[in-house]
Amino acid sequence: MIWAFRQRGLQPLDRLEQGVLDDSTPLAGLLRTALVIGGHASSEPLRTWARSELLGYGGLPESAVPDYRRIKAPMKADSHTAFKAFLGQTISAVHLPEVARGKITEDIGIYFGVAQLEHLVAETPPGSPVRLQLHGAAELMALMSALPKYRQSGIVIDELYWAVSPFALQDIVDQVRTRLTEFVAELRATMPAGTHHPTPEQVQRAVQHIIINTGDHSPVTLTAPIAYAESGSTATATAGTTEPRRRWPWSR
Repeated sequence: MIWAFRQRGLQPLDRLEQGVLDDSTPLAGLLRTALVIGGHASSEPLRTWARSELLGYGGLPESAVPDYRRIKAPMKADSHTAFKAFLGQTISAVHLPEVARGKITEDIGIYFGVAQLEHLVAETPPGSPVRLQLHGAAELMALMSALPKYRQSGIVIDELYWAVSPFALQDIVDQVRTRLTEFVAELRATMPAGTHHPTPEQVQRAVQHIIINTGDHSPVTLTAPIAYAESGSTATATAGTTEPRRRWPWSR
C-alpha cells in the first residue's frame, strides 16, 4: 500500500524504474506496469512476455518456456506399508512405470505466474522444499503400487513429486526483475534527459535488450524483430500457438 501511494502521479516508466530498484516491490505490479508501457507503444512482444510472466506459461508450447524457467529437481516418493511410512525417498526415472520413462525426468519447466512463485517462496518453511506433483501422478502411483516388487512387499505409493528448492524459484523471480531493470536502463539510455514518455521506436530498441532464450537456445518473440504501431494503426508479432493451460497440483 505504501509503495502504491508513493507511485501516484508518476508516469508508468518512472513507476517501473522506482519499483525495479526496490526488491520489496511485488514483481506482479511491475509486470503490469510493463504491460501498460507495451500497450502505449503497441509493442506486442513486450506485452506477450509480461502477460506470460503474470499468468504463467501453461497455455504456451513447451518450447516457449524461457531458459531461466527450466530447472533440475530430484524426484521423491512418499509410501507406506502396514507397519511403517516412508517419506521423501529419492527415486530415479528407472523407478517409474515404463510408460513414464524418458518422459518424466529431473528436468522440469516452471509454469507458474510470478505472484504464485513469490507466494510459494514466502510460504515454504525454512529448510523445506516446494512439492510439485509429477505429471499424471495419480495414475503413476496406482501403476507403481501394482508392480510386483512393491505389491509383494505391501508397499503403497502415496505421493510422487519433485522437491524443488525455494531458492530455485527465487532465482526465477530475480531473473525476471533483472530483465525489467535492463529494459528500463536501455530505455533511459535512448531517451533525452528530462523526458518521461518513450516513443514506440525507443521501446522497440529497449525490448530487444531483454535477452530471453528458450530451452533449445532459440530466441523467443521478445528478441525477434519487433512490430510496433502508432496510435490508430495495427501491429503484428508471432506469439505462439495457444493450448489448454497446464495446472500444477502442489502441496508443501
